[in-house]
Amino acid sequence: MSDVLFVYPNIFNIPVHPEFDRYERLMLQFAEERELVGLARGTIVPPTALLLLSAYLKEHQVATSFLDLTVECCEGKDKHEALLAALQKEDPLVVAVNGMEDCFLSELYDIARVTKRYNETITVVTGGVSATTRDVEILTTSLVDFVVRGEGEQTLLSLVQALMRGNGVESVRGLSGIQEGRLLRTEDRPFMDVTTLPLPDRENYPLARLYALNGGVDLIYASRGCSGSCAFCNAPGYWKRVWRAREPGKVVEELARLEEMGATSVHIYDLNFGLDKRWVAEICAGVRKERLEIVWDCELALHDFTKPFLQTLYDGNCRGAFCGIEAVNQLVLDSVHKSYRSHDLMRYLRTAKAAGIHVDGGYIFGLPEDTDQGLQALTRLAGKLLEEDLVETPAPFLFVPFLGTEIGDDPARSGIEIVNQNTEEWHFFPPNPLASTRYLSAEKVHREWARCLTNVSNILESKLGT
Repeated sequence: MSDVLFVYPNIFNIPVHPEFDRYERLMLQFAEERELVGLARGTIVPPTALLLLSAYLKEHQVATSFLDLTVECCEGKDKHEALLAALQKEDPLVVAVNGMEDCFLSELYDIARVTKRYNETITVVTGGVSATTRDVEILTTSLVDFVVRGEGEQTLLSLVQALMRGNGVESVRGLSGIQEGRLLRTEDRPFMDVTTLPLPDRENYPLARLYALNGGVDLIYASRGCSGSCAFCNAPGYWKRVWRAREPGKVVEELARLEEMGATSVHIYDLNFGLDKRWVAEICAGVRKERLEIVWDCELALHDFTKPFLQTLYDGNCRGAFCGIEAVNQLVLDSVHKSYRSHDLMRYLRTAKAAGIHVDGGYIFGLPEDTDQGLQALTRLAGKLLEEDLVETPAPFLFVPFLGTEIGDDPARSGIEIVNQNTEEWHFFPPNPLASTRYLSAEKVHREWARCLTNVSNILESKLGT
């Protein structure tokens, strides 16, 4: 029995481009052959954001349980049967469903529909980046009762406590809902002190089953937010360009616990891990002091690729870093507020290679100022950097005009046309075109992006000798 049942959707139940499965398979083989960490290890990781919510609720005497439909479906189970079994076992007051990504909205609605058919008195709640930007849209389906906007711990706790006591929810900040047929949208909640967060509730999650699927890869958050203003990213709107860090000792404690639990590598999934280098140095010093063996990767801005800082990371067991290369043309980079100069790219990447830090590189196809010539050059760059082992995990992404971003909130101002409103395809590897640039049709953008994906796969096959 639990008060709140957390449900994570089946992440593989979305349409992807036909080339993606080949690309993902080859990336995993390549990562295993070269013992790489990071993106190449795949996307099956624990839903750490939900585990943090659970830990926070449990600290306040709220009983919680978990259902990860990705794990259930990977083990061959039917998702509806798994959900019904969990509902029968836990008899929850609240079902809280991940709402971080647009592409999983249909999964959210399906989970809500099954839940309400089972027991219409169960309160269905969602939250996360996508849910925050689409709260009214989600609520008008009449399937979801409440949307937690922004940072979730305090708002979800206040909501659950109000429901448990039979009180009204009008005073719960950061909440959207339908009350007596009218939209309720309370004032935004200020950010919390993240140093007060408990460690994620992995004890209440089927971690051993997930590690059996992904080889022991886990994910942690050492900080929240980012000071950047990238026009294609929803972080500036969601986190208000505010960066907050956990205590270095707590981050080291979490890494140590994961090592004890059997994790082999960890994604530190911060938006900009290198923002405070003294803080990073304390984490790395703690890893050395505790003599941890677990390796990890993080996300860095390219200007963080300096020899002294990368040495600090390496000494603290960091073996990989994701960086947003995004574009080859400086005009395109400037138009989306990227902070590095394109002529410095090769120097940064060579510095990382010399330091023993494997690089995951993100390339975005379809930014508003992209031209045909520019995208072809980006395809060539991705291939060249892979062939030279400077970016061993290339990630060609199709641009998605997410709500909550500078571009997505005003596409006409950016000169783009959105041609696909099917949110199931609003992810980085969709089967169909999403949006034009100022100069290229959506179809042309999608075609060049797919060509890059195929080219990357071909190079991987050659390197693997397959």
